[in-house]
Amino acid sequence: MERREPTPLTPDEKARFLVTMSEWLARELLEKGSVRLAAVDTPGGQRDFQDVATHVSALLRRRVITVTSSHGMTFELPDEQLPDQERSAITP
Repeated sequence: MERREPTPLTPDEKARFLVTMSEWLARELLEKGSVRLAAVDTPGGQRDFQDVATHVSALLRRRVITVTSSHGMTFELPDEQLPDQERSAITP
């Protein structure tokens, strides 16, 4: 059976999703170092969460590594910071 894409987010929903999920992912990564989301298994969902990871990287001024598979996505926050950047104020 072929899996169908869910209805795409509206621009307003996408903007709220980006802010809300970025705040959540940043907190989780700072606390745990990595996060795995098994329910992110559609191309649209993976694109949305890749945007979140990019936003979190800019917010924390640190690299966020993403690994995507048919089973979901994993996000990791490596120990090193981006080159030529100081740590952000909220980074431990």
